[in-house]
Amino acid sequence: MADPTLAEIMTALADQIRTGVNGLDASLQVNDRQNPNPTPPALDIYPADPFQDRAAFGPGAHAVYFTVRARVATAENTGGQELLLDLMDPRAGTSVAQAIEADTTLSGKVEDTAVVEGPSGFLQFNDIAGQGSWLGCQWRVAVMI
Repeated sequence: MADPTLAEIMTALADQIRTGVNGLDASLQVNDRQNPNPTPPALDIYPADPFQDRAAFGPGAHAVYFTVRARVATAENTGGQELLLDLMDPRAGTSVAQAIEADTTLSGKVEDTAVVEGPSGFLQFNDIAGQGSWLGCQWRVAVMI
């Protein structure tokens, strides 16, 4: 197993989510970095806080954590909520958690990947331009490297 960079891990995670979230239209953006100004509906990935733990005694075993965040526009309130519920539903083909855990090695790039928290309930995320907010939810993902 090669030692991928953190950026490569984030890209692999985004690719796996993009491929694994079945049944949603192509308008869903999936960014492999934090996207401060998305065009919803959008998912983005960024380092969680706290970001890293030693996974075991001895050299080289670490767990790194990422936040996967989904956001929808509040202009179409019902449709946005339904999309979030589709992404949150652990039984649906549109489940973000199922997509993340479909291949826990991220195509052989890491030792293991797991959703360790979430999805959260509905949260409000501010638009950085100050023109409103988005409705969303988030997952905490652990990656063993």
